[in-house]
Amino acid sequence: MEFLKEWTYTICVTLVISVVFSILTPKGNMGKFFKIILAAFIFLSFIYPLKSSEIDLTFPEFNISDIENNQNNAYKSAVETQVNQTLEEGGYSSCIIRSDIDYKNNEIYINSITVSVPGNYDKDEIKNYLFDRLGILAEVYYVGE
Repeated sequence: MEFLKEWTYTICVTLVISVVFSILTPKGNMGKFFKIILAAFIFLSFIYPLKSSEIDLTFPEFNISDIENNQNNAYKSAVETQVNQTLEEGGYSSCIIRSDIDYKNNEIYINSITVSVPGNYDKDEIKNYLFDRLGILAEVYYVGE
């Protein structure tokens, strides 16, 4: 809180001094030059206290491949969730869905969808159901197969 008080005081003093100098500046081209100098002075008075403060102004580093992996995982999860919801709507529950997707050029490429189903369901029936509903040709296996 003390830092904020000092910063506010510094800015107020800077603005008062700048107003006084602004009134005393000559007119014309030389006046424009002085106003640019005053603007830089005001700008620096805003930023300089931040440098000497204990506030950490460094930005976290990020790796573009981490962002792409997170994005790929999010799309993978979305595809798996959509397939799972479609199966549950069709009355097929307790299915395990795995997907292999790539995200390139703002498009999602589905390499494969693997569905593991309990032994009481027909694999071909589920495969046809997914193809009819989502247009996805999935590999369907029994759990443990």
